[in-house]
Amino acid sequence: MRYLLYGVLSIFLSLIILPSIVIFGFSTHEVSVEKNLVLVEGGKSVKLDKLPPYEVIRVFITNQNKIEEMQLEDYIKGVVAAEMPAEFEIEALKAQAVAARTYALAKEVALGGKGCDLHEGVDVCTDPEHCQAWQSVEELKEKWGENFEKYYSKISQAVDSTRGLVMVYQDALILPVYHAISGGRTENSEDVWQKKIPYLRSVVSPGEEVASKYKTTVVVSQADFVKKLKERQPSLKLTSNNILSEIKNIERTQAGHVKTLKIGDVTFEGKEIKELFGLNSTNFTFSKQGENIVITVIGYGHGVGMSQYGANALAKEGKKFDEILKYYYQGIEIVKIEDLLKGKH
Repeated sequence: MRYLLYGVLSIFLSLIILPSIVIFGFSTHEVSVEKNLVLVEGGKSVKLDKLPPYEVIRVFITNQNKIEEMQLEDYIKGVVAAEMPAEFEIEALKAQAVAARTYALAKEVALGGKGCDLHEGVDVCTDPEHCQAWQSVEELKEKWGENFEKYYSKISQAVDSTRGLVMVYQDALILPVYHAISGGRTENSEDVWQKKIPYLRSVVSPGEEVASKYKTTVVVSQADFVKKLKERQPSLKLTSNNILSEIKNIERTQAGHVKTLKIGDVTFEGKEIKELFGLNSTNFTFSKQGENIVITVIGYGHGVGMSQYGANALAKEGKKFDEILKYYYQGIEIVKIEDLLKGKH
């Protein structure tokens, strides 16, 4: 089905890739390519080129500067293990697996996707700021230590039990964005990326308060606060005498994140302040403590789509993975990629 990915590819380019990265280009030094054998049911080893094209994914391993071809489902296990704590509920891990698989397949060149535009000739990379995080079995053994067998078995169960499942909206793969902590309510897509997407609607996301990074603070001296702002906007007229009184006209989204605010005589976007002061989200407030400015931040990440801690809270309430996904991605369906490609859906 040629139309399968057209819609989602344009969204990826306009919403995620273009606004959020600087194109650095492909590495000029040699990059190795590894083609692995893969174990399939019954313990039989087969080469990757014997599998359907979409079941093989080309991944640029960022920290090793190499391209590796691997089975899609093995790749998804590495993504889930890197993106979500293994201690989370199994239904939350399943939801993460379906989201990760949907993202990967929408990028796959074999399905008409445009792949990773930071690295030529690959479908995805392992840079979490650009594609999805991923960790190898060796890295997971080091991370989990004596818990490796238990945790990897749990991750494998989550991935294997959802094998081939993806999310679609009007028969096209969706943009399955996710984040760690929404701060109590997720964002509408247009409040973050200026484009309204019908399935990325703001929803209440309770139960996230247990996360250690639900509420964080950044303390900056008044002088440094003014200095950083002037580095971004040299024409800014602002002194460190009474900064709080100079912060006005704060416009917030439905979820409570700062869209714009006026400091002195200059209007800033919330994401500019987030970047300047290394904040975890754009849901922030200011206060003064002695000679310092205290920035209190709620949530972690862009806030659009599935909240990972929110998903875990829903799973603890007894919600199944499909219920979790349909809650955070409004109006979507969950189907097998094989059926979608064959036009059976």
